[in-house]
Amino acid sequence: MANDLAEYRTSVLATLLDTGVKYTTTTLDEALRRCLNSYTRAFPDFATSTITLAAAGRTVSIATLTDLISVFTCLHPYVSTLTDIYERAREDYTVTWTAGAPYLHFSKSPIPIIGDKIYLEYTKAQKIKDLDSAGATTVRLDHKTILIGGAAGFSALIRSQSLNEIWGGFPGQMPALAQWGNGMLKQFNEQLLVIRQELNLNPFTKTAWKLDEWDQ
Repeated sequence: MANDLAEYRTSVLATLLDTGVKYTTTTLDEALRRCLNSYTRAFPDFATSTITLAAAGRTVSIATLTDLISVFTCLHPYVSTLTDIYERAREDYTVTWTAGAPYLHFSKSPIPIIGDKIYLEYTKAQKIKDLDSAGATTVRLDHKTILIGGAAGFSALIRSQSLNEIWGGFPGQMPALAQWGNGMLKQFNEQLLVIRQELNLNPFTKTAWKLDEWDQ
């Protein structure tokens, strides 16, 4: 089982009962991108990284974290030999984006200095091998059929738009295909809600901000 873009395309076409005559690879790939984006928001990929600082200051570039979505754990100054590395956990950080690049900002002390290490646990985008040059598929294998169903729905919707402009089309063909596509997407979105419940860890940035004087 290759579990790559070619295999995903084949499965989506099988769901659409097509052999590549009605649906182009361009349409299939765009549908897979849309599904992958929605899937990522419900069930992101998890990763860790250690950054060695080349400059001092409260604001640190984390542009090396490709496909970053959010940071949920930040340890600084990070020392890998500590018995409990999480005793250095920082809660006074925020992640901001400037011109599409992510930055980590600390509001309290200690202020990062040159040579410090920062350990990050973060979420990033899910990938399908060969889609947009991805080197490996990160989608959980048992979630694959969910993405295939969603991609079939998106593909049907994309094609239904073109049917309206085709000379000699059958009456009702466009709304029927659009209705089928919307039905598949409804199932896809419902399954994403179930998938989201499978996460036992909050994948989004925590906050230490107090809501009011009674918040601890």
